[in-house]
Amino acid sequence: MDSTQLLRDRRDEYVFLFSDCVPVEGAAASAIYDLTRKHISTFPSAYFPFFALFRARRLGEIVDALSPEEHDDFVAFLDFLLANEYVAVVADAAAFPEISRAWDAPCAIHNAIVDVRGQHHDYRKIVAELSGLGCQHLQVRGYAGVFGLAELDELARLCRGSSIQTLEAILAHEPGRSDDDYVAVVGAHRLITGLTVHSAPQERRLAVDYGARGDAATLLTLEISMTVKPLESALDCGQIGKRQLLPPTTPTFNELRQFSGCLNRKLAIDERGEVRNCPAMRGSFGDHRAVSLAQVVADEAFRRVWAARNDEIEVCRDCPYRYACTGCRALLADPAVEDSKPLKCGYDPYTDTWADWQTRAGAAAALAHYQARVHLPIVRG
Repeated sequence: MDSTQLLRDRRDEYVFLFSDCVPVEGAAASAIYDLTRKHISTFPSAYFPFFALFRARRLGEIVDALSPEEHDDFVAFLDFLLANEYVAVVADAAAFPEISRAWDAPCAIHNAIVDVRGQHHDYRKIVAELSGLGCQHLQVRGYAGVFGLAELDELARLCRGSSIQTLEAILAHEPGRSDDDYVAVVGAHRLITGLTVHSAPQERRLAVDYGARGDAATLLTLEISMTVKPLESALDCGQIGKRQLLPPTTPTFNELRQFSGCLNRKLAIDERGEVRNCPAMRGSFGDHRAVSLAQVVADEAFRRVWAARNDEIEVCRDCPYRYACTGCRALLADPAVEDSKPLKCGYDPYTDTWADWQTRAGAAAALAHYQARVHLPIVRG
């Protein structure tokens, strides 16, 4: 049924926005997060006030209060909502409860990052203590050849029987390794859900099909990404673009409304073995060999950054994508302002446009600030 027929035949009913379709207001553009289909649609923010009217007034009451120009805009917007199956027209919208916006997780730490460059860490201790904290996802980043394919294989073995469900790795290319070597290690550990090999001779992908064939292979195959681009330091992280946005689900949406998408329940060990909230942040909570990770996590100073919500960050608070964006609190557009937007975000919510963040005024100076800080002495939290 189109909007014209609804306006004629069902004026005494209400426009009901499905509970799993959540409107998010932005500056120039706003969005609807379809939490079931994991999709985001945007529309001009001028239409956003209609959502407040849908539950309060009948369809006919809304239309009768509009001017002729507003009427045409409303019909266009209603057509958009109907075409995307975001709304239905019902006799009593109050009969449909909203989805709970609460969020929690059965773990003290949800994900962790371990960086490796010139020295090995105590991986056995790290895995055991992360498992004690309920950590589910681990990423290891090898900037040089110290942590390679053999070390990844051993780390995956250490993770067996732990709380860790996924292991992702970024490794430097090893010239003596064949494609079969990489495929064999990934294929031997279903725990490994992603492998990127940086500083490779050429851009290409290797398929790991786990011995499956036909349609099953299509579903199960994992790709190893080979890239010529080097991974130089933790400062290479923090990119924010359309490809980095999270597919919206009820858990991720609820979490990002209340917490930092990047730092919430995260623990990191930098290349020197220091425990941090993020490898690119300065505050250290001690060398992982000398401190208990559980004691670090219990420290209020460590947990404080978890609550750095996008709703409280300059510019981000006006962005329609703020509940699908993990953000970055380590590299800021203005290093002197604690609630500055992320340095490497190219979206402007006031014009609803994406651009290369490096072209923004002050971006080069901000990046130089962080690059100069890399070699400064360790700062304890």
